[in-house]
Amino acid sequence: MKFYRTFNSIYYRSKGASSELVSVELFKSYCMPFILYATEAISLTKSSVRLLHNCVKQAVVKIFKVIDADSIEFIRQQCDLPYIGIPVLIERRRLKFVDKLLDIPHLAGLLCIDL
Repeated sequence: MKFYRTFNSIYYRSKGASSELVSVELFKSYCMPFILYATEAISLTKSSVRLLHNCVKQAVVKIFKVIDADSIEFIRQQCDLPYIGIPVLIERRRLKFVDKLLDIPHLAGLLCIDL
């Protein structure tokens, strides 16, 4: 729900710019964090991944006013909108999360094991 609220707010405010690319950049910077929230900490089921993927697809449909699957895929490739279902995207976020966690000095000492 929060994703749709955020997307609709950004979409209607960016309509005045008369540029789909402005809407896409705002989508990537504000809405994608809502979609990917906590994906580094939990395992997603296939239905959850499909739901998140559908959110991105619906945003592309609304921004560019296209319904053809080939057009949607082409736009996603050209605008660098990642596929949520790709494990690399989520794994990259998970590794970044763990790296940040290990960089915290007081937690790094707790995770080290003296041999």
